[in-house]
Amino acid sequence: MSDHDTSPGLDDAFAAFRSGGPLVVPAGAWAARKVARRRRTNRLVATGVTAAVLVAVPVLANAGGDPDPPVPPAQTVSPSPTAPTTTVPATPTPSATSPSAEPPPDGRIHAKTLANATLDLPAWPGNLADECPSGRVRFSDGRAQRSASAELRASIVQVVHADLDRDGTQETAALLDCSGLEMGEARVLAFDRDPAGAIITMGVVIGETGDIGGIRRIRGEDRSVAAEVTDRSGDGTPDSLAQRQWRIYSRSGGRFVQTGGPDAFPPNPRVTDLSVTGSELRLAPDGDRTTGTLRLTVRNAGPQPAAAPRVQVDVPKGFEVRPLPSTCTRFVSSQRVSYRCELKALPVGGGATFELPISVVRSQVGTGVVGEYSAKVWWSRTAEDVPYPEPTGATKDNSTSGDIVVTG
Repeated sequence: MSDHDTSPGLDDAFAAFRSGGPLVVPAGAWAARKVARRRRTNRLVATGVTAAVLVAVPVLANAGGDPDPPVPPAQTVSPSPTAPTTTVPATPTPSATSPSAEPPPDGRIHAKTLANATLDLPAWPGNLADECPSGRVRFSDGRAQRSASAELRASIVQVVHADLDRDGTQETAALLDCSGLEMGEARVLAFDRDPAGAIITMGVVIGETGDIGGIRRIRGEDRSVAAEVTDRSGDGTPDSLAQRQWRIYSRSGGRFVQTGGPDAFPPNPRVTDLSVTGSELRLAPDGDRTTGTLRLTVRNAGPQPAAAPRVQVDVPKGFEVRPLPSTCTRFVSSQRVSYRCELKALPVGGGATFELPISVVRSQVGTGVVGEYSAKVWWSRTAEDVPYPEPTGATKDNSTSGDIVVTG
């Protein structure tokens, strides 16, 4: 370096050395100005001309650039050769929306596929457990049996779809029924696929529990399943008399819970506790016939008024109601003759007694007990003729029977 070098950076560096100013200077123009101010007030021990030059040159080289942010002043820098740094871009954290993330399985299973698949079925409740198929069950055309001798058969009644686990794809809900001639039950199960494409069971969405006496149909909502359910407030309540509600079920915490719709049924206005009683029917000779009067009493124990109760009386073939009251209708079967008679409305706690004149040709019967009659209360405010439903736990007294006795 020549004596005539007028570089401002070197002049400042030597000046700093001669005046006892700091030899280690923070980088940047802001730092250079700060050093100049501190030079007037601070006294530091000089460490050498070479160190002052090495540190001051980069400081001045940056003086014309953009101001750097402040750096804490009490740092000591030892000059040493360093290798050039290489910047490695950070690896992004995978997310649900990342193109490299594994997409969720498509749980939308076609009804025909489900109807011919092997499914994992939870055990059925109560008496159905021994008859209805459970575990790994192979379905064919939507039907399956526990064994060839089983009286009950499981059927896939309806299939719908919804995003039940909220993964952006739809899953499958199916209404299943297991029933036979005398008993049966319905439930709704949810199904999905695993990453390999196999069908897996998510769980039971809804069953016939609590006040639910039946499940008629289902529909898929956005992230839930809606089910139309009927009440069980009547013992053997026919579908035409049952109350209906839509209830909504969603998946939460790994299981399905009700998230919408009513959670209880009100008292069924078409269900009340009716009873019918009668005594022995005694017939006596009357010309070429034997005749007598059957007396029956109907009572309503509640909890609802009986708007139009009906009583049906069955007698052996050959016996007749003569004359036939205008409120009664005659029906004939191969073995018996039935008379269905309409009664007036019965309030809660009310009752009514009515009489039927019954006779038979004298030559067709002997004396003593010659047969048996039966009577039962029927509901008449429906298109079909069905037994009047009784509340759960009501006394089973809506039917009666008695001997037919012919005296000499």
